[in-house]
Amino acid sequence: MDLTKGRVMEGKLSFLEWLGLALLFIGLPGAIAIVVSFSIPYYLLHNVTLANTLSTIIPIVVLGISVTYFWKYLQSRNLVTPFMKRRSIIILPDSGQPIDEKYIRSFEVNLKFVKGEEYIKQLAMLGMMYLQNAVAYDNKDLYLRAKECLARAEEAMEGKSISFETKMLVDNLRSRIETYKYRFGER
Repeated sequence: MDLTKGRVMEGKLSFLEWLGLALLFIGLPGAIAIVVSFSIPYYLLHNVTLANTLSTIIPIVVLGISVTYFWKYLQSRNLVTPFMKRRSIIILPDSGQPIDEKYIRSFEVNLKFVKGEEYIKQLAMLGMMYLQNAVAYDNKDLYLRAKECLARAEEAMEGKSISFETKMLVDNLRSRIETYKYRFGER
């Protein structure tokens, strides 16, 4: 993920990389489930009808779970498949243009999967997104969410050695929040 110049860019997967990941996350568990479900139930149950039913249900459930997990893996790593459009947004609170709520929500979900310095970076970016929407919609609740992101980022930074880029992202969010505090009725 490139966080320079206020842009958020995701990693682009080639078709072969995507195919390899899909085979690993979906193909391998699906193949194992099919082999196991068609060979073992009859010997354990000695009931053809029940064995056939389980042999159909088990691979469907495993494939469903595998596809869901694969999708969450791609989202957590901000990977763009060859079949998706690349998303690039410009985070600039002064622009007055809002950021799509779906994108912000997906960014929030991704926070659960990152740790360490990357967590602090993404918190700062999320705070900037909230601040941009707060300015665009003149919404104090979004402004308070941006302040909450700043507080969480500062808390996560305590006692850790972090890079200059991360410090600058958090400092930039802090200064932008200070810039707009009077607009949202804070002193």
